[in-house]
Amino acid sequence: MESMSWLEAILEVLRRGGQRTAREILGEIEKLQLRSITGKTPEATIGALLYTAIQDGDGRVKLVGPGVFEFGVGSAPAATTTLGRLESVDPRQIWPDEARNFTPWLLGNASYLGEVLGLEVELEAREHQVGSYYLDLYGQDLTNQCVLIVENQLTATDHRHLGQLLTYAAGTKPQAGTIVWIAPEFRDEHRDALDFLNSRVSGDAKSEIRFFGVEMAVVRIGNSIPAPQFTVVASPSGWSEQMAEVQVAASGGGRAQAYRAFWTRYLAALEKTAPQTTKVRAAPAANWIAANYLKRGVSLNLAFINSGRLSTEIYIDLGNRTRNLDVFYGLKDAEVEIDSEIGAKLLWEELPGKRACRIRLARIGDITVPETHESLIEWLISQQVKFKQVFRARVEALPAEIWDREIPNDDESETDSDD
Repeated sequence: MESMSWLEAILEVLRRGGQRTAREILGEIEKLQLRSITGKTPEATIGALLYTAIQDGDGRVKLVGPGVFEFGVGSAPAATTTLGRLESVDPRQIWPDEARNFTPWLLGNASYLGEVLGLEVELEAREHQVGSYYLDLYGQDLTNQCVLIVENQLTATDHRHLGQLLTYAAGTKPQAGTIVWIAPEFRDEHRDALDFLNSRVSGDAKSEIRFFGVEMAVVRIGNSIPAPQFTVVASPSGWSEQMAEVQVAASGGGRAQAYRAFWTRYLAALEKTAPQTTKVRAAPAANWIAANYLKRGVSLNLAFINSGRLSTEIYIDLGNRTRNLDVFYGLKDAEVEIDSEIGAKLLWEELPGKRACRIRLARIGDITVPETHESLIEWLISQQVKFKQVFRARVEALPAEIWDREIPNDDESETDSDD
């Protein structure tokens, strides 16, 4: 006889009419067999529930005298927010194999790593050769303007991977400045090893070396889509202070604020000089802006990139490496004519190891030098207008089968990162 909770049974008795004490309500519950009578002091339980309901604003319970209650005309209090429980997922359920699954995923999703490190990062290639060995991931730490390398594994840290990490750190050319080790679990001795290296390695600003240990996990709530979760467990001295500065920038200060101010100024100048060139109206607080979409998967981007350069580029990502190469080489067939129409020699980048491809024209341009911004804006406007005019017609003229035909998925199936 557990069809009703205590509160449900109490309300059923009151709903039948009349004014009752807790003792009388208990007698009616037993008489009507609304539920079994449990506990040593059921009358006290009923009294406590009645007063709690009134305190919680339950309009269905009304106090009409000392210890005397009746059914009210109000409604039940608003339900409290239901929260889910965060659950761990075995990373190997998402990425069964480190080399074939996790490394390609991370290559195409560098933003996760950049966010937890508080750095602007660009991962350029996987299985990067270092002597007779192959590094998991090679790229650039754009914040510190140095080479970034990543060694990752799907098991707890071990001595073998620590040895590989140091071998790659010493063997990359140019030498790596930011070294990252990713694993689902860091053993204490390996965390201590990274802390030791960070405390002993020194150099000037241009040759400084920093080691990071990053624990990787996968979590979900109920049946939600699994989400990656990265946590820094080892970092250089002073990194926490650097992260505080990054958080200020993310909230609208620092470099993020500089980017937003530049793109705001750029969009205003573009609308004045070449109206209707773009539909973009909101300026991002990021180093790049998608200025035009020429066709599904093909965009015209403007970006501040590494080494203090500014880029106008055609970025190609239709979600499949084979399809991207079809577009890339379909355009490259007209490379001579395109270079002539743009008036400059473009950099045609197939980007081996990545899913996307890129066609780029770059020049010197640094967001931190405000006195150059006016000339940078003038250059970007002229290039955006030319790129849009030159490439849009050629992209639309490519065979329809490039976008429509069935192509099996490949290893480069994750979204590629931008500068």
